[in-house]
Amino acid sequence: MTFLEFNIERQSGNLINVQTGTVLERRVMKRNLLDALTRNRVPINENFDSLPRDQKLERLFHVLGVEHGYDPDPTYELTTDNVKKIIAIYLRLRCDIPVIIMGETGCGKTRLIKFMCQLQCPIGMEVQNMILMKVHGGTRRTDIIRKVLEAEKIAQENTANYGQRLYTVLFFDEANTTEAIGLIKEIMCDRSMEGEPLKLCQTLKIVAACNPCRKYVFFYV
Repeated sequence: MTFLEFNIERQSGNLINVQTGTVLERRVMKRNLLDALTRNRVPINENFDSLPRDQKLERLFHVLGVEHGYDPDPTYELTTDNVKKIIAIYLRLRCDIPVIIMGETGCGKTRLIKFMCQLQCPIGMEVQNMILMKVHGGTRRTDIIRKVLEAEKIAQENTANYGQRLYTVLFFDEANTTEAIGLIKEIMCDRSMEGEPLKLCQTLKIVAACNPCRKYVFFYV
């Protein structure tokens, strides 16, 4: 069990936000229960940011179900915020919940998904388990269909070689920039494409990214 960004005070049993120090909820746990969890090495009050990198990776591997993992990109900073996002995305994919990431261009959306995918790969294996499609205003339905068929083929090969624990992720970047967004919605939410069910729903996962909406103010002179 891993707890990020909150602690429980031993004396009061209050739930505390680590960064702000504010009380999120009062008396959520009795002292004897907290002491029992501590004796059983459940790190409720662990400071994640202070952990060495190998221990941070170990926490991630436990969530991803990876027994013998490795560090695919030592330059990627494992902040509490990044790790929370990776865990949240992975658990939603596991439950077949549609995942849409919103953020400004260059904030690290694609790199985060790539790092999450690489974490699942066996040590020393070059596995293509992330397929990136850069969507734009000229993207047509036929382009999306072609990419999904390609992803299904790669997912089938990965499943045959590495089993169902290895997810293959198709990542639609800037998905809201195409007029064919209705097809992307059908693929993500209905798990079908033009009425036909997607193959390998258990191992082929879909993630979309979009830029935040902007409000424009026009001045007329």
